[in-house]
Amino acid sequence: MIDRPLLIAHRGASSHYRENSPSSWRGAVTAGADIIEADTRITKDHRIVISHDADLTRVAGQPAIVAQTTFSELQELLAEGEPAAPALAELFATVPTDQALLYDIKDERPEALALLVEASLASGRKALIFGVHHVDSLVRLRALGWRGDVLGLLVDMEEQEAFFAESGTVLRMWEDYALSAPERLRQHVQADHAVWITTGRTNGRQVGDHDASNLLGLAEMGASGFLVNDPAACRSLLNQTKGASE
Repeated sequence: MIDRPLLIAHRGASSHYRENSPSSWRGAVTAGADIIEADTRITKDHRIVISHDADLTRVAGQPAIVAQTTFSELQELLAEGEPAAPALAELFATVPTDQALLYDIKDERPEALALLVEASLASGRKALIFGVHHVDSLVRLRALGWRGDVLGLLVDMEEQEAFFAESGTVLRMWEDYALSAPERLRQHVQADHAVWITTGRTNGRQVGDHDASNLLGLAEMGASGFLVNDPAACRSLLNQTKGASE
């Protein structure tokens, strides 16, 4: 087992707070998450906001479509007393500058990627990771001047080798995929490729919910990080197991 897999707070500490909210980000910092994941989208007037869904129906009971709504209009829509789709600037203002952040980029149009690269470079923050779903987006990011880490949230898992060949940094595997194809995980570990696992989405669990035995088993196989809803509980689990083995 690797000594300390990274724990990435999936949409913030979303097991205890509303996902992608300032409260969830503060909760993730308090929980000691190594990285905080946030979903990025672009408004009608080309501002970057944090929202997993294309609209706000699920989180705020509002049918507003992010890409068809202006930034100022979105900021008036609240969920549990906080902006339903907070600004990227609010994420930067809420978490410490040395806190690592991961973007799950939901809008990978060239103009959207350019806006995100520009805002990220202007922020001066060093610990930023871009998460893309297609190798073409990785190539575009590099052409735009992004030299930092890029996570492959690949839709087509046949692009795994191409992703690393194009200077991708970390590959994401879904938990069910990693468990059903353990040889692929082992191959990447042997090649010194970092692999992070998104837990859940299997056996009735929500995305990001963890199963203790699966988490520990995948860590033993060499997974170097986990995207989870409850980073504090997962850290406690990994620490207890590590302590028992020493």
